[in-house]
Amino acid sequence: MADPLPTAVGLESRRAPSRVCRLRGLPYSASEDEIGGFFSDFTVDEVYICRRNGRATGEAYVMFTDAAQADSAMEKCNKKYLGSRYIEMFEAAEADLAAVKKVLEDTQLQGCVVRLRGLPYAATAEDVAAFFEGVRLADGDDAIVFTTTVDGRPTGECYVELADKDAQAAAMMRHKEVMGARYIEVFHSSKMDKLQAQQQRLSMPPPMTGR
Repeated sequence: MADPLPTAVGLESRRAPSRVCRLRGLPYSASEDEIGGFFSDFTVDEVYICRRNGRATGEAYVMFTDAAQADSAMEKCNKKYLGSRYIEMFEAAEADLAAVKKVLEDTQLQGCVVRLRGLPYAATAEDVAAFFEGVRLADGDDAIVFTTTVDGRPTGECYVELADKDAQAAAMMRHKEVMGARYIEVFHSSKMDKLQAQQQRLSMPPPMTGR
């Protein structure tokens, strides 16, 4: 989507064919070999387990030998079980994997991000920017990223990236202030969490249209 104020751009556009998939719901103890074994019918070039502060997040990226393999793996393995865990698969891109590695492996790229909870479901980027009036947001078109359910409905949450640590501290001071009739909770977050929210939006199917 494209808004005049900072928000995610291009989230509704479709990706080009990619050989990368994102996995969610993995056992925290899952190893690269176990994840590779989950795709034993396919040729896997790389398994990257997402870890924060040394701990697995339950997500990973898998790079197959080509886009056709990734597509077939999605069809066969999405929503199957690895051990006792139900694994969800999403389309991703090699650029996504590179960005995730950069954020997770460089502590300087944790970013200055907060998460808002309790938003009115109709809240817009303009509403969020107004809530943080006087607080400098990060430059760019994706400073505000709303989260949605798997069927595209708003969750009442969003991520906001701030310009610097001072701006983040100022944003945290807005905790439990009001937007409309709702008290808004503000929590510390990370650039990684915001990136994952963007990728979830990218992996959603396009909205249904009438014939």
